[in-house]
Amino acid sequence: MLNFDEWLTNYTLFGFLLVLIFAFLYFKGKPNWEKPYKASHWLWALAFFGLLFFMRYPFIAYNHELDIDESQMIVQGMSLKKFWIYWKYVDGLTQGPLSSYALIVPSWFGLPFDYTSARLLGFVILSFTLATTFLTFKNLFTPLTALIAFIPIAFFYLLSQGSFSTLYNEYFVLFLLALCFWLFSIIYRQSQPDIKLLFLLGFVSGMVPFAKLQGVPTALIIVIFTGIILLQRSTQKVKALASLYAGGLFFPLLVLGLTIRYGAFEYFWKFYLVGNSQYSSGESIWQKVLHYPGFLAHSGQFLFLFICYSFLIIFALLILIRSRTLLKSTNLLFWFGLIHIAIAFYAVIKSGYFFPHYQQFLIIPFGIFSGVVMEAALKAAQLNFRKVELLSLAWMLICVSPHVINKLATVTGHASLPGIQIRKEAFGTPLFISPVSREIMKYTRPGDNITLWGWHPAYHLETKLTQATGDAITYRIMTPSPKQKSYLAKYLNDIKASRPTIFIDLMSCQSFWFNDPAQYNHERIASLQQFIAQNYQQVITVDDERIYVLKERLKALSN
Repeated sequence: MLNFDEWLTNYTLFGFLLVLIFAFLYFKGKPNWEKPYKASHWLWALAFFGLLFFMRYPFIAYNHELDIDESQMIVQGMSLKKFWIYWKYVDGLTQGPLSSYALIVPSWFGLPFDYTSARLLGFVILSFTLATTFLTFKNLFTPLTALIAFIPIAFFYLLSQGSFSTLYNEYFVLFLLALCFWLFSIIYRQSQPDIKLLFLLGFVSGMVPFAKLQGVPTALIIVIFTGIILLQRSTQKVKALASLYAGGLFFPLLVLGLTIRYGAFEYFWKFYLVGNSQYSSGESIWQKVLHYPGFLAHSGQFLFLFICYSFLIIFALLILIRSRTLLKSTNLLFWFGLIHIAIAFYAVIKSGYFFPHYQQFLIIPFGIFSGVVMEAALKAAQLNFRKVELLSLAWMLICVSPHVINKLATVTGHASLPGIQIRKEAFGTPLFISPVSREIMKYTRPGDNITLWGWHPAYHLETKLTQATGDAITYRIMTPSPKQKSYLAKYLNDIKASRPTIFIDLMSCQSFWFNDPAQYNHERIASLQQFIAQNYQQVITVDDERIYVLKERLKALSN
């Protein structure tokens, strides 16, 4: 959780109370979800998303960086609006083009490229993700089981007060995957799968690699199981499979054609596909598996969701084992959910870099598998309505309790808090302009480009100046990898071609990630040092960060 001032602490406590009241009223009302178009169902949904916005409002209104990835993503969107060819002029490293292009959308409505606009977009996409997730569960399970499976997700996103409330670069791929799961759930219910839906599922699945490659294994499993359903049920197997796979190939072939047409194919292939396949901490897969428990323990409130789903799955499996109905319950959907958990777990740990937001790939698979086993367990146990009602209430309390206890622990000072404090006075304020950015703005004009040697993309947002090289940060250039020389070569080509007005060497003892100037400053690369020395002049050092200005600009300013 983040650190709030007194007003916001009271605000969030009130929000927690509203969530509890909402959950109680919902449980007491027991709406009949068998009739999806009944007005009361939409009212409950609107109330849920209104409550979600209420809980997210402090993060949306706080127009400051909470995670450095946020700045990096927004800069990519801002730069793409000017240099629209992805991979050639803007490269999001592990993030695909769709996630970056999406960040242009707020600017169409007159909103600036800042944290508030980006988090507002993130909220809208999260809302669609949650809506399609619930509809998926509703299509696959009975109304009661769908609700049981969705409760941990609802409380997780309503009550998260930390890194899962910021803008993370999985937000768009998670939406696409949720859409794929929803389309699969519709097809799963059909005796004769609809040809148009199959094409649409294939099309959306084909978009996933271009949001984030990390989501490809999940999309692939959805397509494979859809193919199995077609082979089992369809009377037009060839036509149905052709529609599914034609949809899957449509978007990738479109992107392939565009990359060739606009000279970005080499970077798409070498940097995005090959480079990301090689993106790894270097440990074996078994070492990464062994490190996962430690990673999970430091994953904030995701740990609560993980524990809740684990408890539900174990509880349901024990009932099935005791009733000797486990083997009878292993239908297609059982294996669909179980394999998805395994493949999502692989996607989370594959790189070896354990970022908490990676674990969101596990959420829908956990929900589906827990729903499958819980629905079978409820049938096997043959509980009466009163017992089911009490168990549902107990389940809701189990899911919400860790979040409430954690919140109370932070408020009373019994849990550690990070250094960042969000204050009400900071709401609605313009972007903070740092001393470095103020110096940059003395020498630049609107429409100029700048280049940072290091990792502080917020300077682009503060100055409203786009990136002059494909990489907004120089992480790949400074990190050993099979493609390191290729990354450096493109960086040098980009900077020579664009001749940015400003070059900033960020290397200092306080730098993010790379804080050894002797090892990481730009002078250690002879070709870069020579280019900077010939074309730029150092004008000032601010907070140990060196600002260089293009000599042509200095001459123009002096005249």
